[in-house]
Amino acid sequence: MTIKKEYYKSLPSTNDTAKLKASNGAPEGTLIIAERQTKGRGRVGHTFFSPAGGIYMSLILRPSFSDYTVITPAAASAVCRALEDLGFDCGIKWVNDIYLTGKKVCGILTEANVNEGWAVLGIGINTICPGKDAPDIAGWLYDGETADNDAVTDAVLYRFTEIYENLPDIGFIDHYRKKSCLKGRTLLINGYEYKYEYIDDDFGLVVSQNGKTVKFKSGEVSIKPL
Repeated sequence: MTIKKEYYKSLPSTNDTAKLKASNGAPEGTLIIAERQTKGRGRVGHTFFSPAGGIYMSLILRPSFSDYTVITPAAASAVCRALEDLGFDCGIKWVNDIYLTGKKVCGILTEANVNEGWAVLGIGINTICPGKDAPDIAGWLYDGETADNDAVTDAVLYRFTEIYENLPDIGFIDHYRKKSCLKGRTLLINGYEYKYEYIDDDFGLVVSQNGKTVKFKSGEVSIKPL
């Protein structure tokens, strides 16, 4: 996949810009990058705090496979691998968040139009402190006021392309499972407590409650404090 980067000073949402371009025929590999977002968002409409200083990018994909649901976990594994390459020991909070030392440093949002044959992969990474108004859950990679965002971006793109070109093969799933930060923890899902069990071959989250296992394909997950 050939990456063509398009830079913007500010956008409401890199995903929205990428989706519009995808609908208008932009090729796979078109990458929208903004220095800040004014209306950044995550899953189920959550706000993604996006001030200047972080990495906010959306990649247009035109998959040759039909199951687009593998894109998000593939990206999560890729981001973890890229950050490992740069010396960070991160974990994946199912299904689309990357954590470092208990704080969220990256969010991933995939949106798609299967009928038109495209998907947009949005990745937001806090490389430096996202500011005094950031949510308590937010963390960042580097101390100080500057970071080499280009190096982080290129590492993520390299690792994602490496995985994407082999999809729908899910050979990366062992790494995804290994990097789960839910192992051994009590989870709160949709208001109820569960014990983490494992991630299955469909990237479903398998948990247990009172000796019975339950599988989630989506849902709001938080980790109960120790």
